[in-house]
Amino acid sequence: MGPGTVVSQISETNYIVSLPNRSEKSHIFHINLLKPYHKRAETVNVLLTEQVSSEINEADLEIVYPNANPDIYDFEEIIREGNLKEKCSPEQQAELEQVLNGHRKLFSNDPGRTDLIENHIELISDQTIRIRSYRTSPRQTEILKQEIKRMLNLGVIEVGKSDFSSPLILVEAPGRDPRPCVDYRKLNSVTRAEYFPLPNIEERIELVASARYITVIDLTKGYWQIPLTPQAQRYAAF
Repeated sequence: MGPGTVVSQISETNYIVSLPNRSEKSHIFHINLLKPYHKRAETVNVLLTEQVSSEINEADLEIVYPNANPDIYDFEEIIREGNLKEKCSPEQQAELEQVLNGHRKLFSNDPGRTDLIENHIELISDQTIRIRSYRTSPRQTEILKQEIKRMLNLGVIEVGKSDFSSPLILVEAPGRDPRPCVDYRKLNSVTRAEYFPLPNIEERIELVASARYITVIDLTKGYWQIPLTPQAQRYAAF
């Protein structure tokens, strides 16, 4: 179908598209169904000098993950990357290495899980959200299978049954490894928003004003470390 011309936008995700070659001159399309149109060349000359295999190259599907073993790390690399030789004395560097060795398990690349809180989802509508899967290429499908297997092994997700379903997509950006994401836009549109007051910024600054060191801790895949309630698991199925 197409090519067509976008005539106007009627909502955040829906557009009116003019299709001159159709009996109905205009149609409404969701943004997920729109893609740029590129006119193909009239003549394409291809010269094959060797046989091309139609099989998927396993090397193209491989995703290199950081070493998750917390007992393996390069302290010299930490010193070098942090330029600590110029910032710390040899005694301070030795103390740092002792602290890191004593708390190895805190620096794993595998996400943990908190038992202090669960994420709950409350809907403002009784409508069941069911969206069919988006079309993906064979290469993307194989990558998604690997990612789902990895999440199952980590215990981040589990196999279950639900009357809700949101589509899984593969986000690919230059210079980054592909990562799976779930399109929860439809679910978010019927989710009750919760608001919490922000702490007073001036009071927070006063608390750390006299500190000699300020440490920033970044959790490994922090979004995965908060479990869902059983009801939220039903809504978040994909």
